[in-house]
Formats: sequence, C-alpha cells, structure tokens
Amino acid sequence: MKVFGVVAAILGVLAATAAVVIRMLARRVVGVEPRRKTVTVRRVGDAIELPRSDLTIVDGNYGLWFGERFEHHALIGPVVSADGNRVTRRVLKTTAPISTQPFEAQWTGHTMSGPAEIDPDWEDVTVPLRDGGSAPAWLFRGASLDAPWVIHVQGIRTSRLVTLRSVEVAQNVGLTSLAITYRGSGDGPPASASTLGQREWTNLADAVAYARSQGATAVYVVAWSMGAGLALELLRHDPMAFDRLALIAPATNWRGLVRQGVKRAGLQRSLASVVMWALGTRVLSRLLGMPASIDFDRLDWAHDLAIAVPTVVVHSSGDEEVPFELTKGFVARHPGVALVETAAAPHGWEANVNRDVFLSALRSWLDTSAENARGAR
Repeated sequence: MKVFGVVAAILGVLAATAAVVIRMLARRVVGVEPRRKTVTVRRVGDAIELPRSDLTIVDGNYGLWFGERFEHHALIGPVVSADGNRVTRRVLKTTAPISTQPFEAQWTGHTMSGPAEIDPDWEDVTVPLRDGGSAPAWLFRGASLDAPWVIHVQGIRTSRLVTLRSVEVAQNVGLTSLAITYRGSGDGPPASASTLGQREWTNLADAVAYARSQGATAVYVVAWSMGAGLALELLRHDPMAFDRLALIAPATNWRGLVRQGVKRAGLQRSLASVVMWALGTRVLSRLLGMPASIDFDRLDWAHDLAIAVPTVVVHSSGDEEVPFELTKGFVARHPGVALVETAAAPHGWEANVNRDVFLSALRSWLDTSAENARGAR
C-alpha cells in the first residue's frame, strides 16, 4: 500500500507540474501584459554599448528607452564595432543625456519617441465602442479629412508607438491617419486576456465607423502582427468593411503560432495541442481569465475567407515569432494578395532592417490608393 501511495503522490506532483506548465504557456499566448526585457548599457563617446544578441547586432535604426520609468528615448543607428559579447552603435538623437555609467534600458524597434515626431499638431481622440466604452487613438490630419483615411492597428502586448513607422508613410503621402487601440492592446481599454482577434475585431469595426463619421471617403487599414487578425476577422464579417489592407509581419494562423512558441521554448511539440485544447475549452479558458474560449479553426485566416480588397503583405524570413512559412501559406491561399519580402528581420522590424523596401511597398500601396480616390472625385 505504501508503494501505491508513493506512486500516487508522484503522479499527483507530475500532474500539478504539468498543469502549471500548461497554464504558463496558455497565458503566454493570450496574456496582455507587455514583455519588456531590459539590457545593461552605457554611453561610450557618441555611441552606446550594449550586450550582443540577435536583436542588438541587426542592421538598421532602433530605439532605446531609458530613465527611471523608461520615459526617455534615444534613436540608435548603425553598428560601430562588435565583438563576441558587446555591440557599439551610434547614437543619432536623444531626449535626455545618456550616462557613461552602466544602466538598465529597453531595446526596441520604436524609432520615434512619440506622435509629435510625426506631427506636432497630432490629436488625442477617443473612438466610441459598441459596448458603450471607448478606445483612445492618435489622429494625424492629412491634407483633408474629406479624403481616404489610414487606420493603423498595433499588435498584442505593445503600443501605438509601433505603428508610427507606417503612420509616417501615410503622412508623407498626405493622408489622414488614425492609430487606434483595442481591448487588451498595450495602451488600449483593459482586458483580462486577449482572444487573438476573435472578439477584438469589433473595435476595429468601430474605428472604421468613426473615420467615416469624420469625413473619410475611403478607409485603408495597416495592421501589424496580431492586428492582422482584427482586420481579417472584420473582413470575414463584412467583406467590404474597408477599402484596402496592408499586413506587416501578420499573425494569420494561430495554431501555427502556438506550435512555433512551444518549439522556441524547447518543449515537447505535443504541449502545443494541449495548450490549444485548454484555450478552446469553455471551463478551462475561464479559469485562465479568458472572456471566451478560442476557436482556432476560425483564427486560421488562410482558410474559409475570401479577401476582396487590394492587399499587400510585408514580411521577412528572419521572423522567429511569426514564421514566414505561415505567411507564404496565407498568400498562396489568396492569389490576389501581394507579398513583399524584406531582408531577414526579427518580428515586426522589417521597417528597421530594410527601411527602403518597407517604405517603397507602403508608399506604392498608398499612392495608388490616393490616385484612385482622386480619379473617383
């Protein structure tokens, strides 16, 4: 009997451990808390010295958040020197002096410190939501409000700062931009967990309605990462909800993304199926703080969705969070969707690593739209 008791105890411990792992993985999928890692850096002359990693060695310009609450920002440029442990990069611009003593900072793709770098006359507005709430947004006026608007949608666990790289392109073309938030986004209305676009699409629909109510003659959507799910799910409900679509490093297949996350964590592949089962089960999803269970069939937008609006996808094979193979599969299922591949870049950093290709792809997409709009008037 003692043996059976020991075995039962061991099995109980293993079951409890497995439950903790599954919950941790599930929350990593749907959790809305930002995951900002800090690095120890210091100023060296007119440069900054950082620990070497795949993120800090990559080509392009980047942002560095620093200060007591990471409220200061520096624009960091090309690599000056590197060895096996450290990378030195040029400091191009900063909002505050940078210490020569080691300090904690956050390395990011944010090349701008805030909306004022796009337009000093930007506006804080609120988008009314159908559930009675509202979502904050940044408005950047173009040549006229009575013209096409571009709505920019951030990804999960981030902020509208991500979208400034596409807002800049729209601003240069002369179009009005609205950088929106949605429930559970980094700086949007609070939520206990994300439903990965399954419910959040209504917040984008409300933003489209807001733009039209303010004079927009057409609406174009630029969606980053998980923002793609909001746009594609809105098109599932209303195929002509907006007029054009650009997807940046898009999350188009959440089954594939969960499997990729488990693989990157070095865990058994079978755990991905268990995590998706837990998120898709009503009782377990509620225990995880979910407002509803996840329908992973619905969150694969390569299937059962016809895209009728002109669409371009900008992505790179260097993305380890959203595998490029998923994007190629999505594009293959939608022959009318154009794919622009940039040089290899970490997730969402196509605009940083391959700025010229990124700008050209979006500018062509927006310029064509503007010309069509002018011809229709």
